[in-house]
Amino acid sequence: MGCIRIRLPGAFVHVYDVGRSSTFYNCVLVHDPALFHADEAQRIFEERKLPFSVKIPDLKSFADLAEALRADEYSLLPPWNLMMHEKVIGEGNPDVVVKSVASSQMSEWITASNINELPQISRVARRKMLEEASQTSKAKFLLARLEEKPVGVGMLFMEGHVASIHMMSTLPEFRRRHVATTLVLQALTLRNGDIDLTWLRTRKGGMGEKVYTNLGFSSITNILSYTTTPELEDGIKAKKPST
Repeated sequence: MGCIRIRLPGAFVHVYDVGRSSTFYNCVLVHDPALFHADEAQRIFEERKLPFSVKIPDLKSFADLAEALRADEYSLLPPWNLMMHEKVIGEGNPDVVVKSVASSQMSEWITASNINELPQISRVARRKMLEEASQTSKAKFLLARLEEKPVGVGMLFMEGHVASIHMMSTLPEFRRRHVATTLVLQALTLRNGDIDLTWLRTRKGGMGEKVYTNLGFSSITNILSYTTTPELEDGIKAKKPST
């Protein structure tokens, strides 16, 4: 989906070639805190004039790195829950019809999503990413209708033996009618037969966490995101470094 991946000692850098106000996509995924140095990653993003976040699992082995980031005035964003699917359980709403949409129908998909609620710079960037993703066979965009009205969206992305679920959202006036549940169940049925792992990430303690748990997802770990530009996050309050 237009991502450039750069290998650094102890980490992988994900860079997108469009500007974003949010650091959800432009990020550093740290897998070995003993080898990682934040200044090396920071130079990559400074050259591109992009905000970014450093993402680490909430594990004891990463505690020293987390402390070092706070000392360098990185702010902690609200954590994400990384979840893995174990078994298909739960039932959707039979009145909700979910279908895959082609690239020519993306305008309807966007209308039923929360993209138009984002700040201008984020809307432009998100639309750019969606346009690129809709051109690949790896991504399946799902549109939910209720009473013939578009009410929710989601995306299933498959690469190799791994599937991931993204961008699940329901229009506010149609929440609590199992739209998200039906979307996720449909995404699970669309997976290829050779998929070994299905994962997603959702805000810790957010509305989606309970939905996913009820559908057979279990928590692997919390993901902590640190950034030097918390003011650029889309409607998210960051925790300032302690002094």
